[in-house]
Amino acid sequence: MDKQISCHRIITRDRKQAYWVERPDRTRQGVYYYRHHDGTLFQGVPPLSELRDRATYTSTKFLPSAPLKVYFDFTNRCNLSCRHCITSSSPAVDTSDELSPSRITELITEIADLGTLELATGGGEPFFHPEWERLFRAVTEVGLNLIITTNGLRLTSAVVRVLKQVEPLEVRVSFDGGPKLHEHVRGKNTYRRALRGLKLLVASDIYASARLTLCRGVEDELPVLFDDLVAVGVKQVKIAMVKRAGRAATVEGSHLLSTLHDNKYADILVLLGQRHGLAVQLSADDFPLSIIDAGDPKLRDAETRNCGAGLDTCYITPRGQILGCVVMPNLGFGQLHTQSFREVWEGRIAAEYRVRAESATTRRLCDSANLLKSGGNAILPTSGKQIPLEAL
Repeated sequence: MDKQISCHRIITRDRKQAYWVERPDRTRQGVYYYRHHDGTLFQGVPPLSELRDRATYTSTKFLPSAPLKVYFDFTNRCNLSCRHCITSSSPAVDTSDELSPSRITELITEIADLGTLELATGGGEPFFHPEWERLFRAVTEVGLNLIITTNGLRLTSAVVRVLKQVEPLEVRVSFDGGPKLHEHVRGKNTYRRALRGLKLLVASDIYASARLTLCRGVEDELPVLFDDLVAVGVKQVKIAMVKRAGRAATVEGSHLLSTLHDNKYADILVLLGQRHGLAVQLSADDFPLSIIDAGDPKLRDAETRNCGAGLDTCYITPRGQILGCVVMPNLGFGQLHTQSFREVWEGRIAAEYRVRAESATTRRLCDSANLLKSGGNAILPTSGKQIPLEAL
């Protein structure tokens, strides 16, 4: 039974219906308040007017060190083989050692019980997983907010009707530029199909955005892309850089790496968006901006001086390894086929990583050589083999 406490704030046992989720912060001395319906994080107690008569969910099971957001790809299989794919996904990728749907749902429940607030999934292509509906429902049914990143090609009317029932916080459809560059990266006939999928989402009142990966040569195609996004009804475009990982670290994709990430280019992108009536949201990891100035929705403590990978956020591979981030595949904390999330997250390797990560001075922890000087072990996500970090 729900009960009312001081200030007309209501504590509820139904996390899915709660207006607020309250959990301890990493210092164990403060709290985070997470506004569930729009994904806004407050550090400390929000204004009284925000709390009054609002249902709040909290739990004694919540772990102060639990990540605020977990990136969890359910499969590396994809209907495309994008030239810059950070996970080297493709239609032919071996999925024999990926986590089973039952194990994935167990982990989703555990992550929620520990106090994580959001789960983001991409891949691979999330809609390429044979049990995508079951897995998506598992996320929202335990009260986690679900964010989906997709190439958009499998967004049919039937799929969108299911998504409407699942109620994700957001669905992001990926783009790399206008039709010429996008199809150079992803293949023929992918651009218009992605726009068509995005249009279906918008028409169904599912919050949808465009996720633009800045590739070399994108400048000339941005006006066309922005025009097309406006035409399908999108209000926001979220922009990040190609990362030197996966295929983008190979000859096949390295030509797409761009250096357009300074403040001057950030201003150009924002201005271009304003001219088209689009809100431009820049990744604070890729541009020299604070998370407040960037409006970056990535959940993390404002006091964290870096991207927060392995601290406020983490990545779970389809094969069940926990990494600080997808772009640090050789710095794994452990595997989840048999161990619980908490066992790995609080284990020696993860704890040692966090000590070093908290003292790192680089914006992105993947740029910090200090993290490679650990005496612990890394677990390679491709094989599960443990090797000394200093040997990497």
